[in-house]
Amino acid sequence: MKFTICQRCLTSRTGDVVGQPCQTQGCGGTIEQQPEFSTLVDVLPEPMSCPRRSESPLANRTFPGPDHWQKFKSNGDRTCSYCGSLHFDDFVRLVRVAAGAPLEADYRSTVSIEPSDKGYKVYVNQPGVRNAHEGGIKFYMQHVPRTADDKIDVTPEQNMEYAESVRRSRIRFDRYLHGARRMNDATTSGKPN
Repeated sequence: MKFTICQRCLTSRTGDVVGQPCQTQGCGGTIEQQPEFSTLVDVLPEPMSCPRRSESPLANRTFPGPDHWQKFKSNGDRTCSYCGSLHFDDFVRLVRVAAGAPLEADYRSTVSIEPSDKGYKVYVNQPGVRNAHEGGIKFYMQHVPRTADDKIDVTPEQNMEYAESVRRSRIRFDRYLHGARRMNDATTSGKPN
């Protein structure tokens, strides 16, 4: 199956035609062919079993294993072939970047870590990665390493870096959102702020 997308607003609709204008109001983009996902990643040789498989009784019939890590050619992110989660080591690397980025950094210019309302999922925003065709965008806690007695195997330093990355990401996002609101207020009122 061939997929299409507007690279400007990142939307895709049934019936979009390659080369035609995007139908999103005010976009002005053009519909393009989306590359096959398999051309964007290299499959890493060691098979593994995604821990999220056990959540669905139909998993093995719908998406037969074995699973594997796939490495994006564009940025080196490794993601699970079954659920799309970042590899734990890549997640930790991105957490460190977010925790170490200056609070004054523009929200869109650095990595941000955002826990979801689901306790097992964390969103990862990276500059240059707009969607899952461009790199890792999420981490599922089921991919955290476990000890022999099935306890989560993370260091106190990793826990502290994670908490700091979330704190700093929220501060940068709040500043970005506040700036966007001020700009919108100035635009709608006709008065500069």
